[in-house]
Amino acid sequence: MSVRPSAPPSSRSATTRRPPAAFRWGHRLQLGAGLADFAARGFHCARPASRETLERHARAFLDGFNTAVRSAPSTTHEELGRVHATERGFAYEGAGMAYALLDTALLGRGRRTTALLEGPGRAYPHLVHVGVGWALARLRHPGARGLLGLDPLHQWLTLDGHGFSHGFFGGRAAVARYARGATPGRAAAVRHQGLGRSLWFLEAADPDRIARTVGAFPEDRRGHLWSGVGLAACYAGGADDEELDRLRAHAGPYGPDLAQGAAFAAEARRHAGHVPEHTRRAVPRLTGADVDTAADWTVAAHGELLGDGSLDDYLLWRALIARRALAAG
Repeated sequence: MSVRPSAPPSSRSATTRRPPAAFRWGHRLQLGAGLADFAARGFHCARPASRETLERHARAFLDGFNTAVRSAPSTTHEELGRVHATERGFAYEGAGMAYALLDTALLGRGRRTTALLEGPGRAYPHLVHVGVGWALARLRHPGARGLLGLDPLHQWLTLDGHGFSHGFFGGRAAVARYARGATPGRAAAVRHQGLGRSLWFLEAADPDRIARTVGAFPEDRRGHLWSGVGLAACYAGGADDEELDRLRAHAGPYGPDLAQGAAFAAEARRHAGHVPEHTRRAVPRLTGADVDTAADWTVAAHGELLGDGSLDDYLLWRALIARRALAAG
């Protein structure tokens, strides 16, 4: 009986090899450009300049996601490096969502999320972790966060991403459900922070509409929402000086929470090595301090934490920053 010899591996055509499972699935996960069309989404559209700014950020997120689902991390880093520095954080956020979906589908075998947080991704840890939260909001996998190699403290930003994704994808109906829901626990408090960020997009940075929406929530949630609003106002921009002043006035007793979110934005932008003009303008109006001072609050507060990576430590981090903002007046 003759045995037909098999061809050596080097002679096999690359075109006949099946691509990795992650990339086969990834091409099916592409997000459509319509997700960044605020009119189609039912968002507030009476502020064209703000809408254009925020839709540009949303498009950068989609581009980051769609780049990642079709590319290895090294290629994703290279392509995102060509994105304008002001938009690059949003692109890394989208890539974080994409790789978290793929890694979880492979039970963590891909380690793409870890690779995204390395190299150039070290400049965007806040955004990548938030993007992972977008993915976790859509997964029914209780152990998913543990599969992804996340930073012990920044991992809680996934809860922020979870809340933001509900507001962004679910719109006002989702916001209303949050407002009617039961009193939140500690994890839900961080989700409300993310929901507050989403209001900045839903209402096209309109301080009066945002204040009315936050005011419809029970008092024990408003500080978390204002924290997210402050973060979005300073990181994303879209409001002029007079509107930022109105926003701070609307926050009232939650001014330290608003300032804490603004300080988070200041440090995220500074850490990435690019602080756009809208951040330099917004941070002082919401905190009373310049970008470097506000960013330093987050660093100093971080040094006072227990360092155990617990949710309590993350909430303490926020509280210590808010305390510094209050002391600064």
